[in-house]
Amino acid sequence: MTTESVNPPKRFKYNATLAIVVAMVAGYIVGVIGGESLSQIQFIGDVFFRLVQMGIVPFVMCTIIEAVGGLTARDLSGIGVKGIAWFAGSSILAASCGVAAATIFQPGAGLADAALVQEATYDASSATAVTVQDTITNFFSSNIVSSMGAGAMVPCIVFSIALGLAISWWRSNHEGEPCPVFDFIAQFGELLLVVIRGVMTIAPIGIFCYVSSMVGQLGPEVLIPLLKYLLVLGGTVFAFLVLWIIVVCVRCSLSPAVLIRHIWRMSFMAIATISSAVTLPVEMDDAKNKIGVREDIADLVLPLGMPLNSNGASIHLAVTAITIAQIYGMTFGGLDFVFLTVISTLLSLANAVAPGADIVSLTMIVPQLGLPLSSIGIFAGLTYPVGAIRTILNVDSDVFCAMMVAAGEKDGIDRDVFYGKKALEK
Repeated sequence: MTTESVNPPKRFKYNATLAIVVAMVAGYIVGVIGGESLSQIQFIGDVFFRLVQMGIVPFVMCTIIEAVGGLTARDLSGIGVKGIAWFAGSSILAASCGVAAATIFQPGAGLADAALVQEATYDASSATAVTVQDTITNFFSSNIVSSMGAGAMVPCIVFSIALGLAISWWRSNHEGEPCPVFDFIAQFGELLLVVIRGVMTIAPIGIFCYVSSMVGQLGPEVLIPLLKYLLVLGGTVFAFLVLWIIVVCVRCSLSPAVLIRHIWRMSFMAIATISSAVTLPVEMDDAKNKIGVREDIADLVLPLGMPLNSNGASIHLAVTAITIAQIYGMTFGGLDFVFLTVISTLLSLANAVAPGADIVSLTMIVPQLGLPLSSIGIFAGLTYPVGAIRTILNVDSDVFCAMMVAAGEKDGIDRDVFYGKKALEK
């Protein structure tokens, strides 16, 4: 037996995130060199984003129906309903902060004179209605099939929540019996995710074509909004984390310094893996054994938070949408901000577990606001930093929501465990 047969050479492992970053850098260099002539290859990027978009509406619907339909009677009462209320409130507030920060600091401003911006067109009527009443009315569909065909995401999400609640009620009243509709939707969602993941394997090609085309037409100055964008996104997430820590510590009468020390491990894991699912075991262990959250509360609220609470994703969607609008010299009014806050919150429920998940998220929101789909290519190489920024807040806010629920329960937080005076009895 030869040494080579005992230790076979390692096969090359494809890294989608790295490939997207390389594609963006290469696209930027080629775009600077090639100039406006590269607009001829933008159609390849158009094809890529259409492939991503083709399954987005049913994927979002399946994800939300499965998340809501999987709730039990226990989830929808007592501790569970308190947790869900905190999830909703914090996600709406996060999206509002994202809208406010991007509007104030304007990371996308400064390209109004570029040729691509001046020639850009968008359907403003698709973004919001004229009145508050019409805006609210448009959240509800009279024909869900036509809403799906039109890509109207908000009414599709409202329908998905309603169907999810109906499935949850049916499963609670037929305990032990399988629910064929729920099983079908769960499996269909998994298949759609396989399609999305498959499409994302060719993301570097589409991204390269889009970025080179965009840089060729916009010029090197497109990097300035990107740097400002990352600063605004990161600064908003940091400020929101600080606000969360203050609120939690005041409500629970705990030391902020000790809390920060206890969430350090899960925060680092979130940054390193950019995955809430991978971080969940560490998050649950720290919540119970370091922070002292009562076991039944942690075991219920934290797993629920993974699909239902994404403060980081809410901020990311809001900041990115405003940035894109500013890059193209487009302005939003009062109702547009309300609509953006609502849709950022709702779409944060449907985070794709796939390489380039931030790109998938943007294909959900950009068309809803009537913004050019081609703009997504500008942000394609920021997958890791954006993912890390989003995930740290997604993970930490789940724990903070659990602490807020625990604060209202008897012996919800064991202070001796929190301050290290005793180890949690197992």
